[in-house]
Parts: sequence; structure tokens; C-alpha cells
Amino acid sequence: MANKHMNKDLIESIDSAENSNEEFFSVNFGSNKVKIFFEEEACDWVWNYKYLHQQRAIDIKTQLNSSLQLKKLALITYFFRFIIPDISNLNEHISTQTRSILDIGAGIGLFDLFLNQIFNHKASFDLIEVEKLNEIEHVTNNPEYSKKLDAGIKIKPVQTLKKLMIANNAENINIISNTSIDEYHHKKYDLILSFRSWGFLYDLDLYKEFVTKTLNHDGIVITNLSIYDDSIEKFYSLFTDVTLIDEAANNKRFLGKNLK
Repeated sequence: MANKHMNKDLIESIDSAENSNEEFFSVNFGSNKVKIFFEEEACDWVWNYKYLHQQRAIDIKTQLNSSLQLKKLALITYFFRFIIPDISNLNEHISTQTRSILDIGAGIGLFDLFLNQIFNHKASFDLIEVEKLNEIEHVTNNPEYSKKLDAGIKIKPVQTLKKLMIANNAENINIISNTSIDEYHHKKYDLILSFRSWGFLYDLDLYKEFVTKTLNHDGIVITNLSIYDDSIEKFYSLFTDVTLIDEAANNKRFLGKNLK
């Protein structure tokens, strides 16, 4: 069979989307059942921003003979390609007592929607994103990995995030434009996250002051850092305790705690 070695959970999530009349898909994570409602702009974001994975979505749709709209199927495959591995990697590092979370460069916030549902308590989330993207950059300091957006394609992360949170009734997830962070210096966070963004796509100095001012004294910071610049060295200079928790070809994920 063409789908013989395909992820069983992925197939079940695609089936759940078809069975919901394409309104949402569900994911089993331990004893938790997470439900994510689709939103058109969010599906467009995945299709355009993660264009390198378009063919995989096309192949899966063909193999499963799925009736699911292609961009919705692409969002599910993106979820399994990035969000599930991130959750699995961080599961042991995120305290069940976490009450306040900041996500820098949150994309469309799928990780935060997921985390919000698997917590047994209500937590508050702040997600930072830019208003508009003119190009797609995959690795900082490597221009060959950047791609100008095709004419007619618009990516507006803040607007898309807000729409997806409304679609999922996530009233405790707040969206912050990167130009408005000065309004949030009074906040305190137990957990600050950034997946392949802060210290990877742009310099760690950009949010350094904000992070050091808003991190709780016993809070932690988890971020993926580029191996092509001095981001790792800068991160070590901020914290007394730094732990490497994952690595890939072009970045390393670190956990920092106890600010110097």
C-alpha cells in the first residue's frame, strides 16, 4: 500500500478533518485530545510560508485519496512536521505550574493553541509577530535561503494570528505586534519561547531587553539559536544555567534560566 509507512496519527487527524466537514482536525497526545479549528488565512500562511512542504501535502493527499481541501491537509502535515516534535521535545521541560507564556515569532500560534489545551489550568499567552512579511527567510546570514514572495501573495502574521485565535475561541491568547512591545514591559512570564525565530532569523539583541525585563525570577527561556553567528555566545552571557536540549543542521535549541 502507498501509505503503509505513513504516520498513523497523521492519518487519523486527516480522517478527523474529513469527518468534521473540514471544520477542524483533532490530535491525540497522551490522554489529551486536542482540537484545532481551521481558518482560511492560517491555511494560506502554511501553504505560502512553508512552500517547501507543498509537494509532501500533495503526495499525501494522493496516497490517501483524501477529499480534504489541499491547504487544510497541508496545515495538518505542517502540524505533525513541526508542532508535535516541538511539544514532544519540550514536554519534560515545561512545568505544569506554568501560568504565563510569551512566544516570540509565533507564526500562526499552533504550538500555543496546542499547549493551551493540554494544560489542566488556564494560562495566559502573549504572542509576538510582525504585521507583514515581504520575504521568507529560513536561516539568518544565509541569503540563498531567502525567497521573495510571489506577486499577489500577502502574509500578514498579526492579522492571521488574531483570526485563528478567534476561530478557536482562544480568548486567553493575546497577539502583540512587534512594534508595540514597549506597552508590555510590565508583564512577567514563567516561560518564554521562540521556535526558529529569535536568535535564529534575527539577532538576539532585538528582544534581549524585553526578555530580561519580563522573565520571572524562576522562569525559563527556550529558543533555537543559529549556528552561523554569535547567538549562542550571547545567550550564554544572559544566563547562569544553560542547557542544550535539541539540535538540527542549522540551529541548536537551548534552555536558559537564572538571569545573570
